[in-house]
Amino acid sequence: MDLLGHMDSFFSQMTWRQMDPSVSSAEVGDLIEFVHPWSGLSLWGVYTGDGCVVHFGVGDENMVLRSCRSFLQQLVPKSNGDRVLRKTRICRQRIAEIRVPAGTRIRVNNNKHDLVPSPQEMMTNCCETFLHQEFTYDLVNFNSEHFATFVRYGRAVCTQIPFKKNNGAHLDTTQTLQMIIQQRMETET
Repeated sequence: MDLLGHMDSFFSQMTWRQMDPSVSSAEVGDLIEFVHPWSGLSLWGVYTGDGCVVHFGVGDENMVLRSCRSFLQQLVPKSNGDRVLRKTRICRQRIAEIRVPAGTRIRVNNNKHDLVPSPQEMMTNCCETFLHQEFTYDLVNFNSEHFATFVRYGRAVCTQIPFKKNNGAHLDTTQTLQMIIQQRMETET
């Protein structure tokens, strides 16, 4: 192999994602975690079949934008950071197409929250209800883990905020998402 061949190999490894074998056998409703290689924060999605997840579209923002948004929200609590940064949308994407940093580990992680999953039909209904809706990303109160756990368990839970004392269910977020589901059910009947 020539030097160019070695460089091609080097660059392909730099952008390599560490896909856990569990992802290839994921079932509808499984939580897919995209573990960032250096920040300790993860992007979470819900597997919907055919290699796709529904997720809080912050995977399309880079870590710098997400950090800036969260910093602005902490600095100016009444600001949602959207004067500088855009809102995000619930989207369905193929796992391979979600932009994540090199070295991101992708895995099925249904064991982190110690909760009983909702019936698969309810999870599918949640995904359909929220798909394409816009929400303001908030690291502490409404992030991708809150969204994914609400879909899977019916409770918006986050366990990855290092400076938050009681990582767990976020009642306001859970109630807001339940209200959206309820409103959709009422309009369909």
